[in-house]
Amino acid sequence: MVRDTATKSARPRDGAVLQRARGGLVLAASTGLTLGVLAIGGILAGSPATAAVPTPGWTAAATTAPTGPDTPGPNPNATWSSVSCVTAVFCAGAGYYSGTSSDLPLLGVEIDGTWTTQEAPVPSNAVSPPPSRLSSISCAAVGACVAVGFYEAPGGRQHGVIETLSGGDWTPLDAPVPTDAATGGGFGSLLQTVDCTTARACVAVGGYRGTSGSGGQFGLLDTETNGVWSAQAAPQPSAAATSQQVSLSDVSCSTLGPCAATGQYRLGGFPPHTTTFLLEQSASGVWSAEDTPLPPDPATGTAAFNEINAVSCAASCEAVGQVGLASNAFVGLLEQLANGSWTPSVAPVPSNAGGNAGLNGVSCTFDGYCNAVGSYNDQSGGGQPLIDTVHGVSVTSSEAPQPADAATDANSSGNLTAVSCLSGQECAAAGTYRNSTNSGLDVALTDSSAGGVWSAPTIVPPSGAGTGASASSILSSVSCTSRGACEAAGNYADASANGFGLVESFTPPEGYWSVASDGGIFNYGSAGFYGSTGSQRLNAPMVGMAATPGGGGYWEVAANGGIFNEGNALFVGSADSVHLNAPIVGMAATPDGGGYWLVAADGGIFNYGSAGFYGSAGSVRLNQPIVGMAATPDGGGYWLVAADGGVFSYGDASFYGSRGGQPLNAPIVGMAASASGLGYWLVASDGGIFSYGDAPFDGSRGGQPLNKPIVAIMSSFDGGGYWLVASDGGIFGYGDTGFYGSAGSLTLQAPVVSGIAP
Repeated sequence: MVRDTATKSARPRDGAVLQRARGGLVLAASTGLTLGVLAIGGILAGSPATAAVPTPGWTAAATTAPTGPDTPGPNPNATWSSVSCVTAVFCAGAGYYSGTSSDLPLLGVEIDGTWTTQEAPVPSNAVSPPPSRLSSISCAAVGACVAVGFYEAPGGRQHGVIETLSGGDWTPLDAPVPTDAATGGGFGSLLQTVDCTTARACVAVGGYRGTSGSGGQFGLLDTETNGVWSAQAAPQPSAAATSQQVSLSDVSCSTLGPCAATGQYRLGGFPPHTTTFLLEQSASGVWSAEDTPLPPDPATGTAAFNEINAVSCAASCEAVGQVGLASNAFVGLLEQLANGSWTPSVAPVPSNAGGNAGLNGVSCTFDGYCNAVGSYNDQSGGGQPLIDTVHGVSVTSSEAPQPADAATDANSSGNLTAVSCLSGQECAAAGTYRNSTNSGLDVALTDSSAGGVWSAPTIVPPSGAGTGASASSILSSVSCTSRGACEAAGNYADASANGFGLVESFTPPEGYWSVASDGGIFNYGSAGFYGSTGSQRLNAPMVGMAATPGGGGYWEVAANGGIFNEGNALFVGSADSVHLNAPIVGMAATPDGGGYWLVAADGGIFNYGSAGFYGSAGSVRLNQPIVGMAATPDGGGYWLVAADGGVFSYGDASFYGSRGGQPLNAPIVGMAASASGLGYWLVASDGGIFSYGDAPFDGSRGGQPLNKPIVAIMSSFDGGGYWLVASDGGIFGYGDTGFYGSAGSLTLQAPVVSGIAP
């Protein structure tokens, strides 16, 4: 939607504005959770302040169980089954905790470091207290999440449940089932996993009891389209038995590619046994089923065993699990989807392997890599965490690192259960290991990959947690955001064996790039150098740049629309062969790394790869030319800014104010979005800052001398600060930003024109 920028009010330049609270992790419990726009943005009244630069690394904290409306048990044992993060300032979790007579459903939201938990609401037909668990959550945008699981209705009947966060409130839905669903007591339906690609488009999978086939259980596919949920029975392979016991366990959908799901069903014969199958959704939305293809020499008959534990889709789809061989060995199983069919392979193991292996989780990324995690037995009989990295037909294997206190004998028990990757070389994995003083209980394990090098830091547990032989904790889920922040979640026990929710947060190291008009790249801090066009002959000067998720690469864009990609940045199109009515002035990348937008001075938008087109100002009569753009955290919209400070918002980008129609001491030259996407900054060439929505004002260069004009603004990963970039390469940091160097003292071949932070 095009906004009338001349009629919107703005905050006084360089004046006191609303400042988001900064600080460490704060945790709270609540009997209710209402999150309005201001709460989601974490806005508190305050004044400009210089915050401490965040310390990179992992930190652990506890979350408490709710205290009502139903009475928790003497040991609430709060457990996070799943966590999903959109940005560094917004995550949500789903799980359960113990009541006095049954498990109760648990939901939580983290806003800018503060977790608030609540007992999940249940549909009106639930018994009270409602025996219930939530097993999976997926957030597509800030304040927009879906969690799934089950609850109990009268007569002991189990129903699947869908919990939707929208407008700050959670709303429960009795999960729809197909028309052949059975009625009566006992098992009715269950949802195990959900994946959302937008705030109104999700797929959830599980199982339901039907009336046909002697009342067997069938795979359940619940699909949300434009906010409306519908149900269908999952198709089954042709070998499925008449009296079925089918369930679906995992699902993954990519922005541009297919969805894929995993499941299992019972073969006929006696005694019956289960086998796995894989589902693929075609471009037309039709699901098809295929028996899991197996590698050579699998076990047969009643000894046959295979399972698929997880699936992930991005540039490609990969499913992982375990398969039994005729030799009685169990090995990790890799299944790759290509051209509509799945191809199996045995997952490799490190050279010290001496026994069985299996894979539990997988994460695929825009650059064609998939990282799978699990465990294997070494030659001493101990368990070791396993990482397999898949790129095309190439698979490499490594033993995942463990903390220094890990057991090294037959008592070792390292295992990774979940992984989340931004690129093939930027990941976080979660699971458990056994310390050297504890032969019976496992401890939470967090592994991180930076530049493809994995490490396992020793993380200080929450206050009161059991230590040494009493240590007991687990991480079940992990989620990373495009700017590098991650969150892992699970459960830990204190010294008295009382259980609490466990969250571990990762703060990425800071850094930034700047780009000159000749394509020269200047990198500082954690921002790596992957190449430049500084020594090449250009048809048009560079005008902007954007970075891939995790900062493993970047794009440069020229005024004629030419795109130059470096590192792991993919080329998915350019406008250099298009007749332009006005030159390109900037670009923005999608959060999944699969696409980007270019914006021209007349407001025209050119979108490529996974970047959607949500509108443009190309047909609008502008008072001043467009000078920059910024995308929302979920990639579902963008803003354009003109030299007079007018702001134009499209897709899910909301309008929070502008300088259009108001006097300026110097023209606007760029903009940046806040970490939540609920605000933005505009910067003028004299360094004046204008902040809107939840974007905090942390200072400016307005009214101060500059050697050269400001050309760009870059936001820190958590939105708690920003850097200004001058045309001579000078860098000015505000808020929680650190200074990592600049080109201000160098003699430049060409002026700096833009910058970006990873």
